[in-house]
Amino acid sequence: MNVALIYKKSAWELFSGSDDNNVNSFILEDESQRDLLLESDLVQKQTIDLVEKTLFGENIGYKKIYRSTIGEYDLSAFDLVITVGGDGTFLEASHHIKANTPILGVNSDPQRSVGFFCACNSENFENFFNGLSIQPKLQLNRLSLFIDKSPIGPPVLNDVLFASPNPAATTRYQINNNSYRNSGLLISTGAGSTAWSFQEGIDPLPLETKNFQLLHRGTRNTEAIITTGVVIHSLTRKGTIFIDGDHCSFSLSLGQQLEIKSGTPITVLGDINKKRAEFLDAYD
Repeated sequence: MNVALIYKKSAWELFSGSDDNNVNSFILEDESQRDLLLESDLVQKQTIDLVEKTLFGENIGYKKIYRSTIGEYDLSAFDLVITVGGDGTFLEASHHIKANTPILGVNSDPQRSVGFFCACNSENFENFFNGLSIQPKLQLNRLSLFIDKSPIGPPVLNDVLFASPNPAATTRYQINNNSYRNSGLLISTGAGSTAWSFQEGIDPLPLETKNFQLLHRGTRNTEAIITTGVVIHSLTRKGTIFIDGDHCSFSLSLGQQLEIKSGTPITVLGDINKKRAEFLDAYD
């Protein structure tokens, strides 16, 4: 087995190397915040170290890849992708994985991160990995995007938001000859529907469905539209498509059209249905 080990830098690593004087002052002068950052940094590094030791102990070859450099590697050359971080690291990796390469998420700091996609953490990774062949698997659908019929962006595991880049501005668009004006259109997969549905007070989609849902943001008594394909005509002069939060974005200007289709699935290791139930119960 050959493993791609995708990891993130801790907030301390990112902030402590900042050229921003305000950031430097914040972490140097606020002792309580500095202690929290250092604690999280230690937990992150201990988790990465544990995963590496487990792989080494099992004589499994692996390539350690920093999250921001994933695009430099062909992840299809690996038998398994392991992410160490949170959902952000997992989503970043999912953009570069083809359908036949499974992915396992390890939550590096479960006290500070939800880790919805992460099947394990430092406490149970070794046992989980030793029983890898019998662990549950899910086929989670991803979305394919096209602007004026040309493919754009990576496969989308969580959600797409079409909105104005100015949060105070109105987003205008048309679907099936119906015109809308609101704070944006949210398109979410079965996996991505978990948090958004909870926020909007509606039921989430089944995790493994090929359907996805549309939600008109900022409208009263909104109802999700369930579909496997949609064409959105932009009536917004300077609109933006946000993919999986802030992972990447594209412009969608007045007169252009965005087509979204159900795309290729990704194999996710772990009982994500259980993780969803725990998340919804915790905030019920």
